Amino acid sequence: MNPTTSRAAARIPTTIGLAAGIALAVTACSSAPATEDPTASAAPHGYVAGATESQEPQLRLLSVSATGATAVHDLLTGDDTDLDSVDAPEHSATDGRFLVTSDADRTTIVDSGAWTVDHGDHTHYYAAEPRVVGTLDGGGRVEVHSSETLTTVTWPDRSAGVVLDRAALGQGEVEVTARVEAAVLLPMGDRLVAASDDGVRVLDGDGGTRGNGEAQPCVDPAGGIVTRAGAVVGCAAGAVVVDEGGEAALVALPDADPGAGRPTTFAARAGRPTVAGLAGDTGFWLLDARERSWQHVPTERPLRTVVAVDDDDEHVVGVDDQGRVVVHTLATGSVATTAPLVDPATTPLLQLDAQRAYLATPDGRTVHEVDFADGARVARTIELPLAPTAFAEVGL
Repeated sequence: MNPTTSRAAARIPTTIGLAAGIALAVTACSSAPATEDPTASAAPHGYVAGATESQEPQLRLLSVSATGATAVHDLLTGDDTDLDSVDAPEHSATDGRFLVTSDADRTTIVDSGAWTVDHGDHTHYYAAEPRVVGTLDGGGRVEVHSSETLTTVTWPDRSAGVVLDRAALGQGEVEVTARVEAAVLLPMGDRLVAASDDGVRVLDGDGGTRGNGEAQPCVDPAGGIVTRAGAVVGCAAGAVVVDEGGEAALVALPDADPGAGRPTTFAARAGRPTVAGLAGDTGFWLLDARERSWQHVPTERPLRTVVAVDDDDEHVVGVDDQGRVVVHTLATGSVATTAPLVDPATTPLLQLDAQRAYLATPDGRTVHEVDFADGARVARTIELPLAPTAFAEVGL
């Protein structure tokens, strides 16, 4: 089916009043402090009233329990903050700032109050008060992705997606600017990459057809991610990569070990060009979106989840079927593992940044912080105020 759209905007009431958020539609940067008058010409990119700008990422762990209790743990200070409760989550996803949870009927958006604005040659780090922002009708398995101006929320199992105004979302309002019928919906700057059974198309930010409207074929689209080198959409034959100019090309999967199935989800450190996905029970795939190439890496044990760090040592971090964190250092070929840290029968909750990986235990409140560059050393354990069913590292 075509990725059809509806462009009638709707403003959805929030669960609480307006508060500090992000105003990303700014065209210039400055080193002025974030507490200046937002109307002043020297206000920094990403300024919002009440937010503070820092010299380092304001990393936090955002968690939601099985009953919907919600809390934020500050990794820098160790402080915990309780937020309003949400519907009991059955699914969740994060874009590095917002955590989206859903049940069968409704989807809720939680703002962690911590975010990064990365301009390539310099970066801004902001912090504000976390809060529950609001809800969207409809539930099921959910995905969320953001550019500086757009946020997309997609429910892949029913091929439905919405486009949200990112600046309004950061200010506490869920403003739907377009509805798109697609299994994968990704923001790329002020444009959209939409995938359906008819292929992958580039759309305007309001969901309108862009260019000649021709689609790049993509059978059974599943899984998407935005990288520094373009948007990636998983397909039965591999992945379609859409570059910044809107050109789309299929990167076909090479022959691999028998049983190495296609990846249906991708994960990577924020903004990096190389992403990882599971290869059935045989190991994992790496896709370099810049070089347009795949690599299949066999593993000793089947993995349950995997994330590409894409650093100089080419670390890839996963959790295997024994509940161990497994770190592959592809630059040297070494593999390091922890002892079992989580029940292998539970879905592993794994998040990472440039230096650490965080593995939460859904059956308890403990988070294991793993130094993946130091032989998978467990650097510390963190006690959360609740046992997480949904979990995200934010401020990335």
